[in-house]
Amino acid sequence: MTIGIKVGDVMTRNFVSVKPDTSVLNAAKEMIKKRVGSLILKENQTMTGLITERDIIWAITKKTGRDFKEIKVKDISVKKIISIKPSADLSEAL
Repeated sequence: MTIGIKVGDVMTRNFVSVKPDTSVLNAAKEMIKKRVGSLILKENQTMTGLITERDIIWAITKKTGRDFKEIKVKDISVKKIISIKPSADLSEAL
């Protein structure tokens, strides 16, 4: 069943990215500064992961006592990324 709406019609185009070696603290600051709930991890024009507010909350609760300037986003981010073309129908994305 097709909806007739393309993924590209509803997707975010102006995403915010950081390098995988960015600290969790700096990533959180970037999220606040840019008013976003997730960041794309990008290296050499390639998407290598995704970090969300939830990932940061998890790190705070599971890695207590550690300095969040030392923990890298690549250590706590989602690495298995599934993507879809902007030309795909929204029903396929769902």
